[in-house]
Order: sequence, then structure tokens, then C-alpha cells
Amino acid sequence: MIKICYGCGSKLQFDDKDKEGYIPKDKIENSTYCQRCFRLIHYGENKDSITPKSVNSIINTINKNAKYVLFLIDFITLDSNILNVFKKIKVPKCLVISKCDIIPNSIRFEAIVQSLRVIYGITSDIRFISSYDNLGINSLLKFLEEKTNECYIIGESNSGKSTLINKMIDYAGSKLNKITTSYNLNTTLDFIRLNLSNKLTIIDSPGFVISDRLELNFLNKNTIKEGINPKVYQMKDGETLSVNDFFLKFENKCNVTLYMSNCISVKKYYKDINFSYDLNLDDNTDLIIKGLGFINIKNKTKIRVFNINNNYLEVRKSIFGGSYE
Repeated sequence: MIKICYGCGSKLQFDDKDKEGYIPKDKIENSTYCQRCFRLIHYGENKDSITPKSVNSIINTINKNAKYVLFLIDFITLDSNILNVFKKIKVPKCLVISKCDIIPNSIRFEAIVQSLRVIYGITSDIRFISSYDNLGINSLLKFLEEKTNECYIIGESNSGKSTLINKMIDYAGSKLNKITTSYNLNTTLDFIRLNLSNKLTIIDSPGFVISDRLELNFLNKNTIKEGINPKVYQMKDGETLSVNDFFLKFENKCNVTLYMSNCISVKKYYKDINFSYDLNLDDNTDLIIKGLGFINIKNKTKIRVFNINNNYLEVRKSIFGGSYE
């Protein structure tokens, strides 16, 4: 009989301790988790060398087998790269936006939905959740039970899929063991099938990694611990904003709000730099730094940029629509 690790979905095996699903032979009969997941759960250990499944591999499996799909995406990393992956899913689907607790109270979710439909052409259902304070989790579960009896959950590595599933297990009153979670990439290595109730089965999918995104090694581990709160700055004419090790010089006075992890270093000052290129931005525009977050810029301005390739930047009309904070 083949046993599957409940934490990562790998087949349990005792032949090679360096391969996925390893567990000592004398423990395999009574084990629920592989050695890697056991150590991750109890000691916070993880191996970062495991290669994630490709985006196309995951999408092909889902398009072939899925009845319905929840596509989980972090609010601060919404951009064309990730939404182009979402569009490749051909079966019925719903875009689930997490970290909705950081959205300003003055902004209605409906305004964001409308922006997603206009800017990115999203026509599918859109839901908002926050696993941090349980916003929208119970209503999402009820929404799923009305839509389907089986659902795949998909998203980038470290997008919070397993955390969401564990919340759903709690709200469903299920006696299932919890899925392995961590702040490292690629915790889930294969598809994990879970019968939440006699009404709904969910399948946790391996996380994927997409190109043209900044990767900060410290960010995944510290994001939840440090929190994510919008940061507001009033930029003066010619003042520079540094975000970690890259620089944005504002040629015109304007107000900006950063939607990024609190553990990212942000400073503003006047700095004499040979800037690489310029961006001309209209009123109420988002400057997306792919993989890191975005800056909502209230006023029309020219920005001079240094030390970041323009492949990592994307400009859009504000995701908040015509509203200002």
C-alpha cells in the first residue's frame, strides 16, 4: 500500500533519505508525515533545495482534472505576470485575494473588483480573504460548497495556500490533520487530496515560481512576523525614496503610499545618483515592483529610477479605482 505524506503530498519511502517523502523504515507504518515535514512542523527546519513543479505542469494537471479552482494571490503581489497564469486555467475558477486586511477602510472591495476587470480583463469570480484575522474564510467555504463538491487550490510558492486550507479545516469542523506550513518556498511538493466534509473535497497544489520577480531571501520568513501595513510618504520636488537597495527620485511633489512588507527598508532623502531611466506617471497610478509590492502615487510626476531593471516594474491605473485614501 502506498502512503502519502499528509504535509507535502510526497509518497512515503525509506530507501533514500535525500529524496522526497523519506521516513525511517521502522516508523513508516505509523507515520502521517515524512521526516522533512515532521522536522518542519516541530523544529522549523526546511530544505530549500527542492525544485518546484513548473507552472505549465501544474496548469496542465488542473485543466485536465479539476472541476473548480481557487487561485490564491497575495494582494500586494497582484500584477500581469501572475494574472496571466490565472488566465491559463480553462476550468471554472475564482480569484481569491489574500491580505485584504491591509486594504484601506475607505476603499470598497467592489472598486478593486472593477479595476481588475478593466485593467486585467478578469471576468471570473473574485473573493477577498485574510488568513491573519480570518476575514472572509467562512464565507469562502460556503461559497465553495454552493459551487462544487471538489476544488483545487493553486498559487505561487509561499502564497498561503496551506494556511488557508488549515483555516478551512477549522471552519468546516473537520478532524483532519493540518497541512504543513512554513515561510520557506515549496512546502507542498505534490497534490494533496483532503475530504473536508461529505459536501466538499479540496486538493492542495504545489506552489509555482514565475520569472521577472524580485526575490528577497529574508522576505518570506519575516513577512508574517513583521506584518504588512501601508506606509505613507509626502515626497518633495527632487526627493529620493530608497526601497531596500534601489532608488526612485520624484521630480514633482506628490503623496505616495507603499504596500509592502514592514521588514523592507524604506528611506527618503536627497541623493545625487546617475539615474538609469525615467518613468512618467499620471495621477492616481500604481508603480508595481514585481514580487515586492506596489506604490500608489497620488499625483502626476516623473520618476527617475536607479538599480532596478525595468522588467521588474509595471505601471497601472490605481487598483483602488478612482478613489483616494
